Amino acid sequence: MATAFPALKPTSRSYTVGDFPTKRFDSINGAGLTRLYGNKAFNAQLTLEFIVEDVDLKRITDSWGNAYGTYQELNLPDQVFSGMDSSVFPDHLKWKWAESPSVNSVRGDLSRVSCKLVGTLDLT
Repeated sequence: MATAFPALKPTSRSYTVGDFPTKRFDSINGAGLTRLYGNKAFNAQLTLEFIVEDVDLKRITDSWGNAYGTYQELNLPDQVFSGMDSSVFPDHLKWKWAESPSVNSVRGDLSRVSCKLVGTLDLT
């Protein structure tokens, strides 16, 4: 079961594509071999920053709690990718929280929130 991520448009977004599953084997004489163990990249990183009022901050922290932190997959709404071509993001990735959201108070009921997500190849 996947947890809903709030339908909010980020003020900034950074994306790092994942890597392919490989393993390097080196012999004692220095010769080596790299093996490829799959055809899909994984562990992509997506960092989203929002400037939100307390009501939306609660929606973000509720998503963290409802997903049991880094445990459950997230359903990311289209607003998260607003302004980028969605084909940049591979369809096979399952997005999860990489760490808890980071909150910095700007003023009163306004906060800057950073959400770090990871794209995994978890089995369903």
